[in-house]
Amino acid sequence: MKKITLLILCSFSIITVLLLKQANATEERLAVQPTNSATVNINPVHQEEAIKNELKQLVNNDENSPARKNEVDENSSIDNKTMVLNSILWGVSSNEKVDYFLKYFKTKVRERFKIWLSRSSKYLPLISKIFEEHGVAQELIFLPLIESGFSPYATSRAQAVGIWQFMKGTAIKYGLRVDKFVDERRDPEKSAKAAALYLKDLYNMFGSWDFALAAYNAGEGKIMRTMSSVGSKDFWEVISHRKIKNETKEYVPRFVAATLIAKEPEEHGFDDIEYETGIEYEEVLLPPKTTLQSVAKAIDVDEEVIKHLNPSIKHGFLPPDTYYPIKVPKDKKEVLISKIHLLKAADAKSIKKVMAMRDKKTFAKKYKSKKTRQKKVANAKNIHSHNRS
Repeated sequence: MKKITLLILCSFSIITVLLLKQANATEERLAVQPTNSATVNINPVHQEEAIKNELKQLVNNDENSPARKNEVDENSSIDNKTMVLNSILWGVSSNEKVDYFLKYFKTKVRERFKIWLSRSSKYLPLISKIFEEHGVAQELIFLPLIESGFSPYATSRAQAVGIWQFMKGTAIKYGLRVDKFVDERRDPEKSAKAAALYLKDLYNMFGSWDFALAAYNAGEGKIMRTMSSVGSKDFWEVISHRKIKNETKEYVPRFVAATLIAKEPEEHGFDDIEYETGIEYEEVLLPPKTTLQSVAKAIDVDEEVIKHLNPSIKHGFLPPDTYYPIKVPKDKKEVLISKIHLLKAADAKSIKKVMAMRDKKTFAKKYKSKKTRQKKVANAKNIHSHNRS
């Protein structure tokens, strides 16, 4: 009996020691993590080698490794912890379409791809954090490589805008403001949150990152209708259908190729990338109509710095209908607040000019319709003249 009692006491002591060690380790880990504050650190590292190491840590996260198989049971609920990349293209030794785009990025558009990679370091830490919070596969942080080259100002022929190339309707649906004065599709932080929500919705809709990515490119309606027509849930069978555009057919392989290079650029011959560093910034809520020029003057920085931090502000001043948060370099927030009385508002003429601007897409449609009508009238006149003669 004494032996049993002694054995129990020993076991209890060992368990207690292990629990204390684990608690201490957790405390130490939490102690070195940054606390939440108004400051958003896009990329605090200022040495190129340190940036490369930080990017490697982001993309080599073991829990989200692309080589891992999807461990989500089809009948179980999808949550933030179990969402991992589920793609038929990962984990294979070779894929013809992926190999084509690997060569394409390394040769035909090599210089442009270098620029895209160099820009990515400004936004990847921010995007990675947002995607982790929303339970989106970490590999998808590289999607802007094939969408916009990580340019907030990128605009497609279809008027998709920003790093994530959102159409206006989708952007508004996911909480972004898009109007004559502000286009939050250009805001790196807000657009990344919207992209995370949209991608997660697509994953929940299709149960596959392959289909989610195809739907991100072509629209969920198009992919659903094609799946119904084909009568199959096989990705390649659906994506090969004649109704799917070539751009969408190539979208997933293009993404995979870009991601493979971004994860290990040196191994693919991109060993001369000059990664850009980001800027630590803070936000200040300012009155309507405030000009960016007056903000820059008040805190003694170049106006281009303020514009660069606030790409969603379209015409150099804040919207006239509401207070709006503006980003300023770190350590300038208190300076700006102390000089807020010096800020100037845009004049009525400037605001009226913006209000009078026509929407490009609407104008293009009206212009096209007008030309079509004129052509029809001209044809009708020609036919009439011919009949008379």
